[in-house]
Amino acid sequence: MASTTFALVDARKSILEDGFFSMDDSVVGEHVLEMEQKDFPFASEYGLEFCKLNLLDDTRIRSILESFFPRPGLGLCLKYSNDPGHIFSFRKGGAKAGLRVLIVQLWSVGSRAGYWGGSHLLSLPAVRAANGSWEVPSSALKRAGCKETEIKFEQGGLAILDARLAFEIKDGFTITSAFATEDEVKTWAKMLLPRSPELAAKVTEMESIYTKIGVNFAFEDPEPR
Repeated sequence: MASTTFALVDARKSILEDGFFSMDDSVVGEHVLEMEQKDFPFASEYGLEFCKLNLLDDTRIRSILESFFPRPGLGLCLKYSNDPGHIFSFRKGGAKAGLRVLIVQLWSVGSRAGYWGGSHLLSLPAVRAANGSWEVPSSALKRAGCKETEIKFEQGGLAILDARLAFEIKDGFTITSAFATEDEVKTWAKMLLPRSPELAAKVTEMESIYTKIGVNFAFEDPEPR
């Protein structure tokens, strides 16, 4: 699936020092478009296959995750739309909080994002946002000496970032997944799926193929009509 040269050592260095790593990838852009055309059915066979194909099957993503965590666990998969002028992070606490969560963003064609390099290592003021993440004021980032790197995903692409990093979705949208350490993901709410043999089989397939990566799903009975 890779469209440009990938080197794990460079990706790790970028995530550790800058807080993020990104790549253009037209295939990812095509898959994200297909997901959009189907109205983002995350809790379905198609949605699980999308996660498997674009996250677990991608050797670039998998190698980065496994290089940071002994057994990373998938604990979130949602769409995040553009919200220009608002800067978010998924975790706060800076260096003291440690690297416990990595975020994978699959970007739509024509998306534009801003990443504030080095912000993952700083304890910055933040308030809880409506989307469940933390909103960080740009003034605090600038005072701390952080510089914004703007990236345009012309044909789509992917980014992997430390969850403490401050970022902005300026145009487009991203399908965002969170992978955490094994003990961290145990504290998260389960991703709920309707109980069905087909979905159970798909989850079992994901768990059996990639034994070094956990998936934090639980099944619930569908509501009666």
